[in-house]
Amino acid sequence: MLNLRRLDSASTVVRNTLRWRKLRSMLQASKRRLSDEGAKHNPYVHTHSSNARVVGAEVSGNVKVVPVSKYGGITHITVLTGNSLIGKQGAKYVKAILQSARVPVEVESIGVDEGEEYFNSVLRTRAALHIDIVHDKTEKKKSLRICSDLDLYVFMTRVRSFKGFNCRFPNVDIQLIAQNNMGQSSDLEYSPVEGIVEGLHVVTREATERFLRFALSYVRIRKRKRVVLVHKKSEWPVSEGIFVDIATALHQKEFPEIELELMDLHKCVGLVILNPNYFDVILTNDLYGTFMATILSGVCGGSNLFSSVEIGDHHAVFKPLQTKLSLTNYKNLSPYGIVATCVELMLYLGHINCASALWDQMMRSMCEGIKTAEFKGKDGGEYVICNIMNQLQCKMFDDTDPNKPKESS
Repeated sequence: MLNLRRLDSASTVVRNTLRWRKLRSMLQASKRRLSDEGAKHNPYVHTHSSNARVVGAEVSGNVKVVPVSKYGGITHITVLTGNSLIGKQGAKYVKAILQSARVPVEVESIGVDEGEEYFNSVLRTRAALHIDIVHDKTEKKKSLRICSDLDLYVFMTRVRSFKGFNCRFPNVDIQLIAQNNMGQSSDLEYSPVEGIVEGLHVVTREATERFLRFALSYVRIRKRKRVVLVHKKSEWPVSEGIFVDIATALHQKEFPEIELELMDLHKCVGLVILNPNYFDVILTNDLYGTFMATILSGVCGGSNLFSSVEIGDHHAVFKPLQTKLSLTNYKNLSPYGIVATCVELMLYLGHINCASALWDQMMRSMCEGIKTAEFKGKDGGEYVICNIMNQLQCKMFDDTDPNKPKESS
């Protein structure tokens, strides 16, 4: 007699085997397609995938590393602008601020419609400012490709409370560090049958360990003490589990002096809203990075107050957090986010005293009650920038070089 239960089990195995063979074939085809597209679009980067190939230069992962673009003591940076009011406004702010701060930086402006020139420019300069809000589907895809091609595997933003700027909690200072180009950014999905779509969340141990080592090293260098690792291991025990397990092992082995706490995403969100002073550093993967940035910035007054950076081993793209989150409910680009972004850029380039002078002037303007309309003020963005610039220019009469370390008394 034919065993129907065994036959049904065997047919299930066959169907699953065929399904995974089809999936493996699709992944291989996707890698070949991405490789071909990379070769067409750019001579340096041949693919987005993990087995990337680079022709004729120093290789870092899937990125060709060119020499630092510093000529005659002047560092070159890329500024991505747009045709929108916000893009033009931001470019004007950036150039005026850098000139007033007397930073030895030369700006190379690239429009969003110049295609591959933006990627090639960032490849040369290694540092870029992206100041136009991207909300178009095509432009967002280009932005993701930049992160992938330049291997910008870390997203960071620091949110703080400023008195009189819509924050209900004093003394908040939270550093968010998240993965940036893994998981959902892999862009792998397929339809096995009509009406059903499956997407792949690809996680590798090597990339996860690299990110976590970078994050914990950054915490150690910045002398922060406490890290909360946000996850949803209970719902995704494998993909989230490997993230938690590697973090725990790495912490015990290499970073025992840092206090590490594991926290579920839902609990973290509730605690951020009710008691943000509980947190020092929040560490998470790319599934929750922008989500957590939105919650944190909202608690501390709004994303238009803060900056963000997408960074790799050799390249970095700085953005106002308002730009990173693609928030289109603002008619103008906030001057505070632009100034904060310029400060982070100067620190990255090593111009510490220039960054400190610019930050001090922004804090002075805030303390004097100079506010834009979104913070119940009567001043325009141009006025805020001009006020900061005037104070910086007044310091030009001081004989002290802004980049020269101050002598201790």
